[in-house]
Amino acid sequence: FCAPPPHEDPDSPNARQNLSINCRSLALPASSPNTIPRNLPQQTKMKLSLPVIALVLALSTSSHAQLLDLDLTATLGATTSVTANTEATITYGLAALSATLVITTDADADVKLSAVSTVSADLPQGHSALAFGAGAGFKLEVSGGSAVSAKLTTPPLSVAAQALITSDGQVGCFRYDAAAQSYTQVDIESYNADKSITLDLPVAGTYFFVTLAVGLPVPTLYAEARATTAGESKAYAYPGGFLIKAKTTTDNTITTTRKNASDAVAPSGKMAAGVFFDITLQTEETVEAQLNYTYDAAAMAAAGIAETSLKLMFKSEAGVWTEPDSVMVDVQAKVVVATSTHFSEWGLFGSSILGLGVSVKANTATSIEFADGTMLSVTTDANAQVTLKAVVTATITGSAALPSGSTALSFGAHGGLELMVEGGNMVSASVTTSPLSASARALITGSVSAGCLMFDAEAESYTQVDIESYSADTGSITVELPMEGTYVFAALDASVAVAVPVFVKLGEARATVAGETRSFAYQSGLQIGLKTQTDNAITVTRTESDASNPPAGKIGLGFVLDIELDKEETIEGTFEVAYDASAVAAKGIAESSLKLMFQREAGGAWEEPDSVSVDVTAKVIVATTSHFSKWTAFGDASGDGSDGPTGHDGGSGSGSDGGDANGSGSGSGSGSGSGSGAGVGVGVGVSVGEADEEQDASSSAPVRPTGSLSLALLATLSASLLLPRSF
Repeated sequence: FCAPPPHEDPDSPNARQNLSINCRSLALPASSPNTIPRNLPQQTKMKLSLPVIALVLALSTSSHAQLLDLDLTATLGATTSVTANTEATITYGLAALSATLVITTDADADVKLSAVSTVSADLPQGHSALAFGAGAGFKLEVSGGSAVSAKLTTPPLSVAAQALITSDGQVGCFRYDAAAQSYTQVDIESYNADKSITLDLPVAGTYFFVTLAVGLPVPTLYAEARATTAGESKAYAYPGGFLIKAKTTTDNTITTTRKNASDAVAPSGKMAAGVFFDITLQTEETVEAQLNYTYDAAAMAAAGIAETSLKLMFKSEAGVWTEPDSVMVDVQAKVVVATSTHFSEWGLFGSSILGLGVSVKANTATSIEFADGTMLSVTTDANAQVTLKAVVTATITGSAALPSGSTALSFGAHGGLELMVEGGNMVSASVTTSPLSASARALITGSVSAGCLMFDAEAESYTQVDIESYSADTGSITVELPMEGTYVFAALDASVAVAVPVFVKLGEARATVAGETRSFAYQSGLQIGLKTQTDNAITVTRTESDASNPPAGKIGLGFVLDIELDKEETIEGTFEVAYDASAVAAKGIAESSLKLMFQREAGGAWEEPDSVSVDVTAKVIVATTSHFSKWTAFGDASGDGSDGPTGHDGGSGSGSDGGDANGSGSGSGSGSGSGSGAGVGVGVGVSVGEADEEQDASSSAPVRPTGSLSLALLATLSASLLLPRSF
């Protein structure tokens, strides 16, 4: 409200001209904001000129004009209404213990300042809370608009809190962010002579006042810019255990954001821990920096990452994850530390733990590094879970001893590996082991070489797998794994023939030595043993299709093996083909009728080898041969196994006296019969008399008892009855 000087007529022209210099703001009682103060002159209360009213209305309706300052009083915890773009000064409490809030909002809003009795969460280490009597801080709430600016002057600190402040720079303020469940430091403007604190409140929120100490990290939220000072080392602590210590050469600004993934491919063999940081400077420059990340051991174990292998790495300009010059992990303190001279994107990576599954993508060669140093490269035909498990050799050799000429090798506590794939099929796999133990490496000398044996638990037998390399420097063995399964590493003595087949890939040529018997194992359950007369080579391919031109009445098992020698010659060969009983049944083949057969020339008739048999217990077909060509398996259609007719009673009979003048004889006979399956039931009753006494020496033929059948006739009858019949 504006009023002319008391000695002038308020309606005079002179009084109107002096309005602009006599306007003053009025402090209205909070209990009655629309009441005109009683100490105004009566004429001012009763008579307001039209120009004054117009001026007030013009100011209140202008969207760009700053309204006159308002001085308000309120109680902590009570709501006070403020007008848009108006700087309101709100005083809370009594004069000696009052808090003052100067606030401007971008819209008409309700403002509430409340006292907070205790801190929201444990303060960062090294800080102590400062109190104002019973309060520890203040909470600012704004509804209906946002604070454009807000300045708070607190009441004086309590005597006990004042005693904690022994030097300048020890008073600070933390804002608690409920979403991040963390604090961020807010700079104060001043620690005043009356022991009150003045500071700008950047946003609505909860603020606590604390002691500060030189060298303590500055609590900072992600995406929050922090100023650096040229030549000064400062530390910034972020939620979730991330700490940056940095010294810049210029006054600069550092900003850090955190994310769970990166667009850059993980380093070869490493697993991403899902922890990434983008660290940027407002002005790019060389820095002296140390990055510390405190990790959760349980979270790393759940992700299948060995904590001993954890490393912080940065993304280079080429987009490649690179290990810094210095990086280490302290498993006792659960912290990973790296030093750097620049900032960019950083990530946490580690190696997998043997025995825990690792997810891989379909048709993608994936390298997996394990904590003990083992490396696995694997490709699957679908998104799958791959597990490489350490195997203690003794658990295998307890059921099947290693073949003669081989000695188990160990990599510390284990001597083998088991590869498992779930959700897809293995396309290829190669493993480089961790270094052999010192005692195992000592075995590899002279005629003894490092080797690998694949263990078949069902058959309790081994197959030798060629290794790609053995590094005498590192003691590591590299081998291509032909399939899922269990692999044992062994020292093989070349002076002792290892009596196990060597695994060979289909389509791969394998050399033979003249006069020596060699045994080769292939995928799909094929095993070949042969001795050639000359140095030669054998190659096997397999086609998954029914053989053409099958023998009459035969059903093919659905594959064709093409076995070739580089030089045609007569050999001594034997081979076994494993089959799936359920697949045999599905084709309607009688399992016991399975036979391997060969084709001398393309399109020719299928012939049976000299020796062929089927082991229905082991589920293998075995054949011997003197040559190789195309081979397959056939079988007969399985029967229905229905019962045949029941046999009739064979009757009974009694023998009459068959004797002569010197003696007598008697006999009896009975018979029964039954039939089942495709057979015929037969019952024959026979009565044959037998002399009780010796026949007369003059008799030229035995006496046949009356009513009995001769043995010859019996044999003839039996043979005729046993002939197969059609029903």
